[in-house]
Amino acid sequence: MAEAYWSSVFTSSADELWSVLRQFNGLPTWHPAIRSSELVEGEGEFAPGAVRVLTGADGSTFRERLVALDDARHSLTYEIIDSPLPVRGYRSTLQVWPVADSGGAFLTWSATFDAADGHTPDEAVAAITEGAYAPAIAALHKTVH
Repeated sequence: MAEAYWSSVFTSSADELWSVLRQFNGLPTWHPAIRSSELVEGEGEFAPGAVRVLTGADGSTFRERLVALDDARHSLTYEIIDSPLPVRGYRSTLQVWPVADSGGAFLTWSATFDAADGHTPDEAVAAITEGAYAPAIAALHKTVH
């Protein structure tokens, strides 16, 4: 089992950051690699079981399911059903924590998964951290002020 992890400190408050991240269907508003998102199953974007189909800027498609959304803990967990990424069994959690001394926020984004056939765990981790998390969080800093 491989693990990916990324974190960042934001000047915006935890509540401000969470208001953006909790929108399961809102990824295109801040992730530069995602062009569109469409809910195709479930009771809405805030209900566990919701399935979104993401279209990447390059035309690739991803199917992801919301596993849990906890507003009290500022935590969202989702899993990849199908994607072009070199992973299997991908489950990820984004969590926002308040930073007491600055009034800002601390974001963690972590996942566990197996490398897809023909890929090493290191390749899979790099695809997630360098290809998805790093550019997304950099763009998120520009979105949330």
